[in-house]
Amino acid sequence: MDKETGLPKLLIVYYSKTGNTKKMAEAIAQGAKEYGQVVVVLKTAEEATNNDLVKAECIVLGSPTYFRLPAWPLKKFIDESIDIYEKLHTKKGAVFSSAGDENSGAYCIEALKNMLEEHGIKIIADGLLIEEEPTKEEIEKCKQFGSSIAEQL
Repeated sequence: MDKETGLPKLLIVYYSKTGNTKKMAEAIAQGAKEYGQVVVVLKTAEEATNNDLVKAECIVLGSPTYFRLPAWPLKKFIDESIDIYEKLHTKKGAVFSSAGDENSGAYCIEALKNMLEEHGIKIIADGLLIEEEPTKEEIEKCKQFGSSIAEQL
């Protein structure tokens, strides 16, 4: 819980090289903020810390798909969370990815879910997958995804 507001904290951690995943992350954050009743923290994989994970009630991971897997900066962030292993089992989570095609993206979504589930985090939404650069309609889908997550907190 956020100490100042008493509201649940939603942490969105992402990596983006081309900007597509960043656009998704920002739209998801916007949708959650518009829903209200949550504090939204948006960080890149390079900025986020284990302390951020511990303080959040919900953790959302986002990555582009590279060879069917999450990008290494996000994977590195998750690998380093071994220091807080077994401290996240009460959390909720969700994942998203931008990919070149649906098939490889589905593998990445599954890998991201596995990373959260290994920590005992309960997945509360189907993974969101968008191919290439998100369209205006897909940005709206990202906002809805964020709102849906916020609603479950």
